[in-house]
Amino acid sequence: MASETIVNGPDPYGNDGYRLLYEEIMYDIGKLAALDKSYLLLKPEVPLFVMSVRLKTKPSPKKIGDVAMTRAERNVVFVSISDELYAPGVLKSLWKTYGRDNVQQLDRLDITVSGPDTSAEVDGVEVESQDQPVQEVIGALWRVMPEGIRNRRAFTDGNTITVMATEEIMRPEHLLEAREIHDKMVKGEI
Repeated sequence: MASETIVNGPDPYGNDGYRLLYEEIMYDIGKLAALDKSYLLLKPEVPLFVMSVRLKTKPSPKKIGDVAMTRAERNVVFVSISDELYAPGVLKSLWKTYGRDNVQQLDRLDITVSGPDTSAEVDGVEVESQDQPVQEVIGALWRVMPEGIRNRRAFTDGNTITVMATEEIMRPEHLLEAREIHDKMVKGEI
């Protein structure tokens, strides 16, 4: 099922344009397919912008076994990365876990690790926390906001992320309106 995007603003033509811009940015960073529903509140006259998204599933941590093939041979584990997107993260995680001296990068996608007893041990090393995809979505939402919007706040609960922004002082009524939208997205009322 495709992601649903609802835009609530004063100008129907502007709403359609903003929806296209939003969906294009989310598609470009590879997050549109992960979204179940999006609600965008546009009040340029205030100015107040609230963008709330519900992900299809709560992001789970990625492990090396999810993005690479491993095999053990004589106290050395060979790691062959199958998803190039995670190559830098795999190397960083292996360095952190086993030390730089025990990790040798043969080429961009092939690494050897000295020290682990089994390939299953390396498979279980975390490459990406569940917070990283959430931070990527928040970053994308900030990119969709109009330039010059300085005051921003983000709310996250499980698989729901809401970002609000205003150019002026963040007033209690702005926070309340954003929190209400966020809570309705969490409950599935929007």
